[in-house]
Amino acid sequence: MSMVADDSSFAVTTLDLVTRGVIPEERINESVARILQLKKDLGLFESPFADSRLQATVGSAQDIEAARNAVRESITLLKNANDVLPLKQSDRVLFVGPTLNSTRYMAGGFNIHYQGPSDAEGDAVYQGFGDTVLQGVQRITGVTPDYIEGVDIDGQPLIDFGAIVRAAKDADKIVIGLGEKNYAEAQGNIGSLALPDGQLNLVGALARATAKPVIVVLIEGRPRILNHVVHAASAIVQAYLPGTYGGLPIAEVLYGLVNPSGRLPYSYPATESQATTTLWQSSYSEYNPQWAFGFGLGYSKLTYSNVSLSSNVLRPGAPVKATVSITNNGSREQMEAVMLFTNQEHRFNLAPDNLRLRTFNKVHLAVGETKMVTLELKAEDLAYWTADLKKRIESAPVNIMISPYNQPGIFATVQLVGDDNRLM
Repeated sequence: MSMVADDSSFAVTTLDLVTRGVIPEERINESVARILQLKKDLGLFESPFADSRLQATVGSAQDIEAARNAVRESITLLKNANDVLPLKQSDRVLFVGPTLNSTRYMAGGFNIHYQGPSDAEGDAVYQGFGDTVLQGVQRITGVTPDYIEGVDIDGQPLIDFGAIVRAAKDADKIVIGLGEKNYAEAQGNIGSLALPDGQLNLVGALARATAKPVIVVLIEGRPRILNHVVHAASAIVQAYLPGTYGGLPIAEVLYGLVNPSGRLPYSYPATESQATTTLWQSSYSEYNPQWAFGFGLGYSKLTYSNVSLSSNVLRPGAPVKATVSITNNGSREQMEAVMLFTNQEHRFNLAPDNLRLRTFNKVHLAVGETKMVTLELKAEDLAYWTADLKKRIESAPVNIMISPYNQPGIFATVQLVGDDNRLM
């Protein structure tokens, strides 16, 4: 496969290999035949061009809403001390930071064109398509937000810090948007996982100078180390790269129109040394990231019961069903990701994973509602590869844990019965 459209080295090298007899021409014909068959299956020989009427659907209302719904279910609340979120309509809020009034910083390095819009292009290149967090806030509150950019995306100051403190004097809360400039591929390589000092220092300095609650919104394509921000901020919202229409959903989460239900798809490191830390690393290795894989908060208080199992024995071909009761004790409806993790206590000649996500389901819980959620675990899910590349299911006790980093202590143990003398 050649990813670069104008790079001819792939074709030139392949021709040379065929000419020298390293690759038989029949092998090339085999690959070409697959491509031609696919084109035939898609009807490209009969209709090689797309229906031009489809252009009218670009930016359609239904597509925008689909994009926003994806963001609504993805945004992850990482911290919410003293229930500082959601914001109230009556709150006087000062918005600060380079990512809150930008569409391009929400969309990453593969939007509009390679590496994303330049500084010169800015947001004008979107021609009215897309929004910003500030536009989302204005749509919700009906008033123009109080906003100071403060620092640029590189953390360089744009205004005297004292002016920001004075502007925050009359605010009840401060929302600060942090994040990254657009990047793709090698241009995104960085020497440090930390966000620019100027961005991080803005959070700590404002928290100290104003004694007001500070809410941080992260708009980033990867987990950047936050250092003191974790403690200085009262709330932290991970918005990832929500795309060009991510502004309104972020504002909806901030103001409680959407109850956040996203869960971290990675382990968020606390230090540079944890850059390679994963949930499924050896159980003998320390796992203590800033926030664990699968972590995420919501605005409602949920109660999980312990797990009941359909059987205490797990065999190939005979799955075990794990059922847990979940009650919404909060004042808001909640979408809840119910996740089943396993930890096998021992394995032959290979350290078991610390934890491994096996399956999950996302359920809706009305206020006061209790639901029984059942997840299925198969013995085949616990098969692993040995050092000599053989697949194996090994007999051992297996701990089943439900959403352990959100609801600690919800677990049960099943006896996995494999064929220790037979490899799959």
